[in-house]
Amino acid sequence: MHLLPLSESASTFLTKSVVRYQTLPTDQSLFHSLHEQTQQLLYELPSFLHLIEEEDCCEFLFFCYDAIPYYLNTYREGRLSYIGYLSQVVRKRSRYFMAQQQIQRKKELLVAESDYYQQQVSQMPLQTAEHATYCSFSSVPQQEIQALPDLFSQLMQRCSNPINPTNAKLRKLQAVLQLPVNRKRFLIMLTLSPHLAGEYLLEDLASLLEVEAPLLSQYLNTANSVLAHKQACKEEFETISHRHFRRLLEIESELLREDDEGKRRKLEELLSWTRRVYKIKIHQIRTMELNLSHSELGALLGIPKGTIDSSVHYMKRLLSKYMDEKEDNEYL
Repeated sequence: MHLLPLSESASTFLTKSVVRYQTLPTDQSLFHSLHEQTQQLLYELPSFLHLIEEEDCCEFLFFCYDAIPYYLNTYREGRLSYIGYLSQVVRKRSRYFMAQQQIQRKKELLVAESDYYQQQVSQMPLQTAEHATYCSFSSVPQQEIQALPDLFSQLMQRCSNPINPTNAKLRKLQAVLQLPVNRKRFLIMLTLSPHLAGEYLLEDLASLLEVEAPLLSQYLNTANSVLAHKQACKEEFETISHRHFRRLLEIESELLREDDEGKRRKLEELLSWTRRVYKIKIHQIRTMELNLSHSELGALLGIPKGTIDSSVHYMKRLLSKYMDEKEDNEYL
């Protein structure tokens, strides 16, 4: 749960709580509550103030973690609220943090450029990887997003030499899709998840729609390019979660080696907080759907969202009628 942006009443309450703690420093429950809120603010403020990338905010928190009691004790009520005071702290500390990061990167670069490293790399076997494509027509050029409605209109027209499906049920479905309204609904539903349709079912879908497979592949490739930003967002979340996971392992390792009770208590608090943040990121990754929403698809094709909703609903019912595998599949 994010604390920022903080309302004025919440900011005032937090400030008064810090002042109350300074008058009652033995109140451990209040200290732990303020300590946890300060952790969260130190994690969110750098990104909120556009000082540090979100993936580095966790390391910035670790950079400031030991100073949290100092921040709670040195704050003085006056012109600035506690969150304003922390904002100033973050602005100053972020400069030191980024300087430290740059020094670390320079060290890594020097290691990478050393003769020993170059020798090790030169001895590694060459690895090649084939670029992932979801259709067999790799020569089909990627079209601009603005061309999507035009491609959609072309797919509404049947080709002169259609390929008839061998399955009887698919032939019935092909006959149903000859109606323009059903054809339009079917294309709309395919566009919601173009990467899945193009990767596994391209030839079958082309025969059902009675269109050229390269044209359908071109359309699906164009629609899939819209999903690039969602894929990038998911990869960013995965990078952040990997950092949290590595830090979890480091904290657990430090706990095993630490004998001092005070330091162990701090490490346990840090471990609990990092686990919570890690679980949030994992939940975000798992719930992120890599497909187009109905609103996005409507904006791309120039079709009202209500039409998209009704088309998807109707086609699901239609496909369940013609594509029911329970009768033919011996494993069901």
